[in-house]
Amino acid sequence: MDTAEQRVAWSSTPAGSADAPAGAGALVVLGTAQLLIALDYSVVYVALPSIDEELRFGTATLPWVVSAYAVPFAGFLLVCGRLTDLFGARRMLVGALWVIAVSSLGAGLAGNAAQLLVARGAEGRGAAALAPSTLALLTSTFPLGRARTRALAVWSTTGASGLTVGVLGGGVVTDVASWRWAFWSAVPLALAALLLTRLVFRAERTATAERGPVGWDGAVLVTLGVLFLATGMTYALEDGWLSAAFLVPLLLAVACTALLVHRERRAAVRLIPSALRRNRRFSTAALLAALFMGSFGAEFYLLTLVLQEDKGYTPLAAGLAFVPLAAAAPVGSVVTGRMTGRLGERWTLAIGFAGGGAGLFLLITASADIPYAQAILPGLLVSGIGQGIAYTATFSMGTASIPERQQGVGSGLITMVQYFGGSVGLAILVLVLGPSSSDQQFVKGFLLLGCLAAFAAAAACALLSGTETSNTPPKGNLRGR
Repeated sequence: MDTAEQRVAWSSTPAGSADAPAGAGALVVLGTAQLLIALDYSVVYVALPSIDEELRFGTATLPWVVSAYAVPFAGFLLVCGRLTDLFGARRMLVGALWVIAVSSLGAGLAGNAAQLLVARGAEGRGAAALAPSTLALLTSTFPLGRARTRALAVWSTTGASGLTVGVLGGGVVTDVASWRWAFWSAVPLALAALLLTRLVFRAERTATAERGPVGWDGAVLVTLGVLFLATGMTYALEDGWLSAAFLVPLLLAVACTALLVHRERRAAVRLIPSALRRNRRFSTAALLAALFMGSFGAEFYLLTLVLQEDKGYTPLAAGLAFVPLAAAAPVGSVVTGRMTGRLGERWTLAIGFAGGGAGLFLLITASADIPYAQAILPGLLVSGIGQGIAYTATFSMGTASIPERQQGVGSGLITMVQYFGGSVGLAILVLVLGPSSSDQQFVKGFLLLGCLAAFAAAAACALLSGTETSNTPPKGNLRGR
């Protein structure tokens, strides 16, 4: 096969059409992969007190059990999106599932804090390869229109509810067995997805895009920038804003950002293609994804502290307390399609984020000495429905804005900013809570997260004013330099 023939598109379609049983099998694989990403992020929340008790992290560094996964995940998403476009979504999916299975096993075997953080970092890099390959396979398997809308609804539902299911599952296994099973539970899911992938998707034979630089240097700069920023904010909690422990990482984060900007101006292959940067709907979806995780993602950490440290819930009871949120999120996802058809993307997104934010504001009573049904349940139900709508509408708009040949890097970019938003939001929340949380600090935390969600609703209204709501992707060969 000559070079020209090697540059045609990858063939990663199922062994059948999207309407055939193979299409259903593809959706099971992709939904499981999306569930794995969300579970690996959220399954540790309820287990954090037990992890801290055994491995001795400390108040300021305990959130790094979450961030050690989220930061490398977000930092390598764009490179993995590029690799997906180069080498094929199926290959990336298979490799990512193996990495997640092995690293999850290692996380459960960790004997100290350092070993756990290393394993969590490996999990994050595996998830960085899993996310763009999953979304690229979805868009190539299900044609634009009703088939893709239905597939995206299922995929988004697993993502939105997976965060809550992870908290619930983590609570159950931590209480019944050990926090280590919170990590080991991902292993059988990954292995099952591997088996189904080999059965459902054909092996790729041809290349998607021209071979060239991948952009590892950009990925390292992005990862280090966020890592230094989050590290500085962590130490600011203990040592103060004027301490070297805060200022040195902050300066290093600024330096990484400057080097990244310089790199993007001169590089032959940019991490963010020019066409995507100029696409307002895509840029808005990326911003909203970051605000989604910065507000609703941090909700799990905050509510876990309220339930276990303030109210004395066991891990199992704390996990069960999240069940209403897990049940409400899919309801929001299901109604999103109809809302978008009647109201358009702009108002659907605004309603989703505003509704979710209203739920966060309702949770300011969570630490009050009143029954769960009054203090917590209403906020979880309202927040859950809003989250389901906001998550599904955000990713539906974002993926519809990406040209087919850039689905890997485009979907990677959206997910990257989503989890960077989660890392930064969590770091800010930890600063607001302080070293020893009180009822007053918990109220401030929920107010902060609610304001972030409200800002997302306002941003959706402002940035999408006058834009098209069609799901038709951009025309032409939109390739970045």
